Amino acid sequence: MMTRLHLVLMLSLSLGLLASTVEAQPPVAATEHAVLVPADLKWMPAPPVLPKGVQIAVLRGNPFAEGFATVRLKIPPHTTIAPHWHPTVESFTVLKGELFVGMGDRIDKAGAQPLPAMAFASMPAMHRHYAYTGNEVAIIDVSFYGPFQIHYVNPGDDPSKT
Repeated sequence: MMTRLHLVLMLSLSLGLLASTVEAQPPVAATEHAVLVPADLKWMPAPPVLPKGVQIAVLRGNPFAEGFATVRLKIPPHTTIAPHWHPTVESFTVLKGELFVGMGDRIDKAGAQPLPAMAFASMPAMHRHYAYTGNEVAIIDVSFYGPFQIHYVNPGDDPSKT
């Protein structure tokens, strides 16, 4: 069963990265259980709307289709995700490293809060925020209702536009 799950996860994420909308079935139906160990994760480059170097692994659901999804992001050191917002609630847990998170339309490192491993944050829909890493990789689990969308406060900050 895990082998089938791996194939479905890879196929769903690959299709999502190639198209702006995905009609593929979610990797794990809401009525099925999901158990993944670190070796089961299939890391891939994140969609181009996230900074270069960020990697993604899908844990549950299809982040590019309507429905609940959970993904894991691996964010390299010294990476900034510019001020942005999402049309739905976003919740995340820092698993490794430290992620700095701030609220508002501009990056204010003095006002950002360091979130160490095991910290949790939840942002309401359309709440403007930013994040960045320090000297180490940060790994976070992000849960949201898809399809995943990120809207940069300053459209010029969108990495997919450069």
